[in-house]
Formats: sequence, C-alpha cells, structure tokens
Amino acid sequence: MDSSTGRSQEQISNAQYEYRLPAGFERCSKLKPVAQAPSALERVKAIVDILYSPGGCPWDGKQTNRSLLKPLLEETYEYVDAVETNDRDNMREELGDVLLQSVFQARVCAADSADPFDIDEVADRLVNKLITRHPHVFEPDDDADAEDKAQKNETEFSPEETLALWERMKQQEKHRRSVLDGISHAQGALPRAAKVVSRIMKSVHKDELLAVFDEAIRANNTQCHTEEAALDSSITTDSSDSRPSTYANEILTIVRRAQSEGIDLEAALRNRLRDVEATISSHEKALESEASDYSTE
Repeated sequence: MDSSTGRSQEQISNAQYEYRLPAGFERCSKLKPVAQAPSALERVKAIVDILYSPGGCPWDGKQTNRSLLKPLLEETYEYVDAVETNDRDNMREELGDVLLQSVFQARVCAADSADPFDIDEVADRLVNKLITRHPHVFEPDDDADAEDKAQKNETEFSPEETLALWERMKQQEKHRRSVLDGISHAQGALPRAAKVVSRIMKSVHKDELLAVFDEAIRANNTQCHTEEAALDSSITTDSSDSRPSTYANEILTIVRRAQSEGIDLEAALRNRLRDVEATISSHEKALESEASDYSTE
C-alpha cells in the first residue's frame, strides 16, 4: 500500500498517476515546471534545477560536486541501514534522498564551463553499459545461433559466472591492466580490502594472485614477530612498534576467509554492531532505572 495515496502498487501501475503539488503550494509560479513535468524523474530534475539556479535556494546554489560528497555518503549509508533493518517506509524516503544526490551532482556538472554533462547523458551511458556488459542476454537478432546461445546461457550461466563476465567486460571497456585499477582509495580500509580480495577472486589468475596475497601477509607477519621480539628485549619504547601491522594482517586474513566463503564481512559487522549497540542501550536504560529507583528511596 502506498502511504501517500492509500493505493496499492498494482492500482498505481494500472491507473494513470496524477501528481499534485503539496497543499498550499498550488499557486506558486516557480513550481510550474514541476507541475507540468511529464514524469516523476522529470519532476525531480525540475525541482533540483529551480533550487540550484539563481533565485533558488542560497545554500543549494553554492554547492559543488566536492561539497556534496559528504551528504552523498551519508544518504547512501542511511539507505543501507533502512534496508538492513527492513524499514520499508524509511527505504522509500532514503532511496529518494539517494536519487536527489545523483540528480543534484549531475545538475552541478551541467553548469561546468569546461566539461558540462547532465543527468540525461549519465542515464544514456548507464543504459549502454548495461547492454554491453550483458552480451549473454542481448544476443543480436540476426545471429543464426542466437536462440541456441540464449538457451545455453539460461541453463549454464550461474550468478557467479555472470558476475565474472561483467568484470571481464568492464576490464576490457576500461582497458584495465591490473585487478587493482579503479579501486577507490577514498573508501574505508575494510571495504577497500574486501574489494581487493573480491577483484582477485574474479580474476582469471585467481589462484596465483591469492597465493601472492597470502604470502604478502605471511611475510609481513614474520617481520612483525621479529620486531616484537626485538622490542621485548629492549628497555626503552621503540617507535617501530609492530602491533598495528599485526592487527592489520589478522584483519586481512579474516577478509580473505570471508570472501572465500561468500560472506559480506562489512554487512555482517554492521549487523553485529546493531546487536551490540542494542545491548549497550538496554543496559544503560537499566542502569538509569536503578539510579532513579535508588534516588527515590
């Protein structure tokens, strides 16, 4: 059931949806492009354009692609939280906020004097990418063996094989020479480590690269143990304390094991943290209740 209209999704899809401006804003001339937009996405583009353009919102008008990165990350994680807690109502709102960040970023890009592009170009590039990275789905109609190939793909391609094909097509398109190319250094260390291992797992040289990964950890562990032994025999504290590297190696080993078992370690950690936070919160309330009871005695 759609909370704003009281209708089911099936009823909405079977009937022409008529958008109405919020009550009290019907006579605002600035909102005319929004009211007349032919689709929901066009309405989002229209409202963002009004807010960003001169005469719109002073805060919105001053934003840059860089200044919008923080809200982009925050809204993404808020949507992740809504999904993982199965908060359907919040998913509606947070997914809208993620959409806003995409449209807003593109609107700022459109105003760039050196290399402008808009959300339509972004969308078209996305469509083309989805086509070229699914050659097993979009067989040419004039291919005599297209039907046979399609049937073969349906029966033989597993989700894992399809993902590996996606990665191969991606590597060809971007002319990547290394499994590490394109991995963002701006993300957190844990998701970055998981991405490195994930890329290795999808590589045609998987076994060799996994062996190199494991050997790098073992070699660093050996060095750490040697340094720790030297520190133990030293009276003074040495700045070359190797404990951080030891912990980091343990985390990398766990990430490696989790990936090999198909476990999303970051998601598992987020969910476990929710349990721990709930336990702590419950204990705090119990302590506050005890303190309140004691004070009234």
